[in-house]
Amino acid sequence: LEAQLDALAERKESVEMRRGKGLMQGVVVSGRPVGEIINKAIENGLFVLSAGTDVLRFVPPLIITEADIDEMAEKLERSF
Repeated sequence: LEAQLDALAERKESVEMRRGKGLMQGVVVSGRPVGEIINKAIENGLFVLSAGTDVLRFVPPLIITEADIDEMAEKLERSF
């Protein structure tokens, strides 16, 4: 999960950085409303939450698989 979110931060200018520990992760977003990204993510079949006005929060279940993370990263990429 950390590697996928770090890669997203490198590819997207609006993602400043990833932060968190273990499976509790967040990405700091700038230049775009977080709500807009959340709405796009929901349209793409991905449920994400905000943590404040500039952070997308990810708290996946402990049984998440690598394939699930890859699918999440693809849907998140489309949401940006």
